[in-house]
Amino acid sequence: MDDPTPAEVRKILNNLGYIDDRIHRLAQSGTTTRFLLDLRVDGGRLCLDGSAAGEQTDVEKCVAPRTGPITASGAE
Repeated sequence: MDDPTPAEVRKILNNLGYIDDRIHRLAQSGTTTRFLLDLRVDGGRLCLDGSAAGEQTDVEKCVAPRTGPITASGAE
C-alpha cells in the first residue's frame, strides 16, 4: 500500500464513524500523515494522537483541554 494522503486518512476515519468536526491537525509530513481525534464528551478530555504510514497506523491516547480548540498533551 502507498503512503496514505490526508484525504485518504480522512475518508478512512469518516468510514469508521468519526465526523469531520472530530478530526484535527490532519497533515502530511514526508511519508507520514498525522491527525488528532477529539473524543471529548460530557466534560471529558480524551483525544487520540495518530499517524499513518503505509500499512502502519499508530494511535496513542492524549489529554485535551475540557473546552476550546483541540490541543494534545501526553502523547509526545
